[in-house]
Amino acid sequence: MKKKTMFSILAAAVVVLGAASSFAASPGKVDICHIPPGNPDNAHVINVSVRAIPAHLAHGDTLGECGGGPVGS
Repeated sequence: MKKKTMFSILAAAVVVLGAASSFAASPGKVDICHIPPGNPDNAHVINVSVRAIPAHLAHGDTLGECGGGPVGS
């Protein structure tokens, strides 16, 4: 993975870590729009650990509700 991409993912994770408890159903977790690889028509919201955010963002998932933009925007 390129340095710039990794930095962007880590920066997003830091932002989410600060907001996760305010926007998530569970402490230490956050809602993301999960877009299954190979099946983008099946995008849906899942609640994941903040530790899982970088992996999900790396394959195209987004923070917050599907189609609604990131949480807090």
